[in-house]
Amino acid sequence: MIRKPVIAPNPYFIHKEQYMQGTGRWIGIDLSKRTYELRYFDQKGTVGGTGGLTGIEGRRKLYAKLTAADIVAIEACSLVFVMEKEMRSIGCQVVILNPSSLAVIYASTKKTDKEDALKLARMIKVYEKEDLPIVSPPSDTEMYQRKLVSEYAVLKRDRTREINRLHALFLQCGITDIKKADLSTALHRAAVFERLTGYEAEQGQRLCRRLELIEGQIQVLDEKIKIACKEDDNIQRAKTIPGVGDKTALAFSAYVGDGSRFSNAKQVANYVGLVPRVDSSGTINRYGSIAKKGNAYVRSLLYQAAWAVVRSSNGGPLKQKFLYMSAEGKSKKKSITAIARKMAELLYTVIKTKQIYTARPLCMNKAVCVRIHDRHYKERELSSRKTI
Repeated sequence: MIRKPVIAPNPYFIHKEQYMQGTGRWIGIDLSKRTYELRYFDQKGTVGGTGGLTGIEGRRKLYAKLTAADIVAIEACSLVFVMEKEMRSIGCQVVILNPSSLAVIYASTKKTDKEDALKLARMIKVYEKEDLPIVSPPSDTEMYQRKLVSEYAVLKRDRTREINRLHALFLQCGITDIKKADLSTALHRAAVFERLTGYEAEQGQRLCRRLELIEGQIQVLDEKIKIACKEDDNIQRAKTIPGVGDKTALAFSAYVGDGSRFSNAKQVANYVGLVPRVDSSGTINRYGSIAKKGNAYVRSLLYQAAWAVVRSSNGGPLKQKFLYMSAEGKSKKKSITAIARKMAELLYTVIKTKQIYTARPLCMNKAVCVRIHDRHYKERELSSRKTI
């Protein structure tokens, strides 16, 4: 008797069937500013679709067509988090996808709203959840923190822009001894404003009024940020790290959350874009500049915190690491990037483990310690000569 060979089942398809089992549909929704396109696959393989408006009434009509067994895929945008929150009452599963990682859509020669919605539906039908570039929706607290951070960043940029315009007026009048630092506060601006004449003086008054309005709004947000930081235990733990203040801790908590979305600290460094680009082929490994993924404002705050640490007299191991890398021949740009990445990893560790930061000494050999000591002594000697 000849036995037929037993073919082991493919674990990929077993896992996929377990994940996608049910009686619902796989639905893809492509959103635009005012309209949407919906395409779906049902259990029989039938393809259907519809469309409508993205207003309040249009979304109500859309939700009436959904059931609790449906799986919905939408690209991440500002409206999608509102819709995901509204869809929770229906009970359907919403999969938010990162549009920058969907080359199957943006590299296609045929790109329409209907075709994009169909591709989204096909992706959640074919691929496993772990293979999709899923964006986790923020909690209500994280969304509030993101709004605070975003508005604060916009106002700071607006203030910098208005100060630059005011400084340009002095240059137009031939006054070149005024620095931007002399225009940073209302008291400083009043001390030098009388030097403007003609139309530049009138324009300068309007700029000063706009600056006063923006600075007043920044003060209001500063108070809100202080209150939000006091109410969050994770932020209080994050502030135990040298160089980390309210703004950095709040921004990191707003976009990273409690750290449950990440398996390790390296994933967080990749999320904020502080890892190098890698081009590897065969025996050749090339490391380029940092990836610059994620939120740029969070990354800039980490750089500012890193510079604050290395310039502080109480920088601890982080400052020692910067001095160690500089003594080994690394440029300041690479060294400060390494410190910013280390701070992101420390912030994640402190928030994830719910422990305060404890400094640990950096292990270095004797020769490196001597070079760091000599360099630190020379810097102190030069600074003392400048003050004299």
